[in-house]
Amino acid sequence: MKTKIIALFAAALCAVSMDSMAQNQPFVINGKLHNLSPLPSKIYLTELLPGTLEKHIDSTLVTNGTYQFKGGLTVDEAVAVTLSTAVKANPVKDLTLYLDKGELNIASEGELKNFKLSGSAAAAQNQVIEISNGLVKEKEELKRITATAEYQTNEKMQADVLKRANALPAKGIYDMYTFIKNNPSNRISPFTTYALVSSGFIGSTFQDTLVNQLPNHVKTDKLGQAISRIPAMRDSMLKAALAKRKVDAGKIPIGSKAPDFTENDPHNKPISLSSFKGKYVLVDFWASWCLPCRQENPNVLKAYNKYKDKGFTVLGVSLDSESAKANWLKAIASDALPWTQISDLKGWQNQAAQLYGVASIPQNFLIDPDGVVIATNLRGEDLHTKLASILK
Repeated sequence: MKTKIIALFAAALCAVSMDSMAQNQPFVINGKLHNLSPLPSKIYLTELLPGTLEKHIDSTLVTNGTYQFKGGLTVDEAVAVTLSTAVKANPVKDLTLYLDKGELNIASEGELKNFKLSGSAAAAQNQVIEISNGLVKEKEELKRITATAEYQTNEKMQADVLKRANALPAKGIYDMYTFIKNNPSNRISPFTTYALVSSGFIGSTFQDTLVNQLPNHVKTDKLGQAISRIPAMRDSMLKAALAKRKVDAGKIPIGSKAPDFTENDPHNKPISLSSFKGKYVLVDFWASWCLPCRQENPNVLKAYNKYKDKGFTVLGVSLDSESAKANWLKAIASDALPWTQISDLKGWQNQAAQLYGVASIPQNFLIDPDGVVIATNLRGEDLHTKLASILK
């Protein structure tokens, strides 16, 4: 749980090159692996360079369960790095943490990411843990509620838990923002500013607040320069995305025959869109990590329950990846989604999404009993209005 808040930073591609830090601030990592089987031969340290997909990878040998990184790279501000047992990333097993100047002792138990820290360089990671405490407590409280007997039969309580669970990602972002705003000089604040600004998860006013209070030495170094380039980069990416969306939107126009596709359900059973012929089917593209999707799920569930006996159903197509399969299954259960769910677990490369020109989610296509697309992107009350007009 302590590492989950860091995953947001990594997903935003916002690690900073330790080579770019101007001051010579050495770090040392002393690692100890307990009860890992088999023991890896090497440990890899990975960072992403600011504003790019380029990676810097270092490695060190594991000897009798111990490893050490020392020298070569230097750090000034605290930065996020990933430690792994293989060059190819594995988010399920990798350890992502904040690296700071000084000595960092890492003791891993059972798996690399189950760790305890000590040493003079542990302060930055402990600050991240401090940020996540509110999120941890909220999740523990929801877990306690769902374990009660009352929860099993109390629909109001179930709806409240679902609402609070859906709000967890937003709470995590808000907690990060509040911490940085109140502690601009803390070791992790410059890097987390870069993380939040580059992620696009906060509005321009909030971004400006964080950027304006950066320490002066950060504003003039490569980290500050990378932050200053973000607005132009985002505008360029947005224009490109809008252009692509315009092209993709023409792939499946209303009135066209819906292309068939087949992907596996959670039990690895292949399900085809054509198997729903004879029904109105809402092909709903979503993902467990997509907050707007999760917020829309109760609305889709309401429509499903109202019209399922009138020839209507939903086919959920997840853009989760193989490494996030457990999160996909958990989201289905947490959001109580009773309709058929499928995915090829290829993330944004999902074949059905590619076929339908899906460039953003949530996105859906309403298909009639003859397999013709009759509406797209029905959300909120629009979904109910459309279904009411055809399923009287």
